Amino acid sequence: MGKTRFIDARSDRTGEVIFKDNFSSAVAGVVEGDYRLDGQKQLICASTDGEVRGYLPASKDQKGSLMDSSSEQELVRELSQRKQNLLLELRNYEENAKVPGVSQTNSEVGVIPANTQLQTALSVRPATEVQKAHVELSISTPNETIIRAVLIFAEGIFEGESHVVHPSAQNLSGCVRVPIVPPKDIPVDLHIKAFVGGKSSTQFHVFEITRQLPRFSMYQISADTSAAPPPGGRVTFSINERPQRVGHSPPRSSTGSFSLYSHRSLTYLHFPLVSLSCRNLKLCVCKLCFLFFYV
Repeated sequence: MGKTRFIDARSDRTGEVIFKDNFSSAVAGVVEGDYRLDGQKQLICASTDGEVRGYLPASKDQKGSLMDSSSEQELVRELSQRKQNLLLELRNYEENAKVPGVSQTNSEVGVIPANTQLQTALSVRPATEVQKAHVELSISTPNETIIRAVLIFAEGIFEGESHVVHPSAQNLSGCVRVPIVPPKDIPVDLHIKAFVGGKSSTQFHVFEITRQLPRFSMYQISADTSAAPPPGGRVTFSINERPQRVGHSPPRSSTGSFSLYSHRSLTYLHFPLVSLSCRNLKLCVCKLCFLFFYV
């Protein structure tokens, strides 16, 4: 007291300023008492020049309307928070700039090579005795840096729409593998954040990258076509074209392939059948569904 002439009332939950007042001189003290002698407690503020003011508690009807410029106060609070974040980031940059080079001894401040990048790869892993079939997301760095933690945000895949991988200190490396089992055959964007630093770092760089999980990511081409049953379905449809403009229908082949004849090149084109494995289903489809050649 005695150094400021401003009175601010803030919310005990958010810290937001909900009321403010100012005196012509510095505030000498703040007490609680019955200022008007009507049996109601008030907040009494006195200034150094003898000015006294009393403040009654706000009624429920006035809740949230004590400040005429609540939106302006909200903007000021957001800008103040942003300022603090920028100052913290600037201080980290200044500390890193003091380090002349990158080595094992100075990696604690979070300095990493300038060519550090976050690399991702997707691969399908078949079911084993201990783990069911899944898509493996591999996240790695191309140098000696390690990945301390990985956060993945995706809709409809993880419980709570997010997943965190935090390896123990004994298992830190430059590669983290995350199993993913998409419940549906739809494309999903994976928003990835990775904490990257040195082996003894206490400060880490945050790398952000977005990788799309393809629609049919749980399907895998199988080299063993003998295990797949022969296709038993067919499609019948009408074409509003002259027969001369459409190549003849593919003849059956005992080698698991079909052929199309091109009237433009006057050659046969052969298309082999491939076996696809989706979870526990075996399907046999051809690489090309329909192919038309126009003369």
